[in-house]
Amino acid sequence: MSSRVNHLSVFVSAIVFFLLSYVWYSFLFGKMYAASMPAGASAMPASMTMPLIETFLLGWFLAYVIGTALSMRPDPNPATKGLGFGIFMGIGVYASMTLMGVVWGGLPFTVWAINAGFVVVAMAIMGWIIGAWSARGSATA
Repeated sequence: MSSRVNHLSVFVSAIVFFLLSYVWYSFLFGKMYAASMPAGASAMPASMTMPLIETFLLGWFLAYVIGTALSMRPDPNPATKGLGFGIFMGIGVYASMTLMGVVWGGLPFTVWAINAGFVVVAMAIMGWIIGAWSARGSATA
């Protein structure tokens, strides 16, 4: 099977993931997230360097996973497929599985909702970018 993953769209998606995480956890939900953390839990590490690098690398890995999954079957509307894929996988896999942390682990629902919401939105945007880019690429090919 040949790779039909557009590496540039994956890289751009990783950048968008990284920037969205900054906006999501700083401006949109930062105060609510910090206030919802359990007592004694630190929301911010002492040094931000490694967590920032790791966030970007994990976002890049996630973008490759999405790009690979979307390249497996051609679709007449790849941007819509990418958006739907991101929402489906974000809710169906990530949100549903991490909800067990609320049910069994005592994780505050607000923390879960902020984290799960971020992943669903990020995966939807990444899927849309990768899908739209592949649609543009196939239209010019």
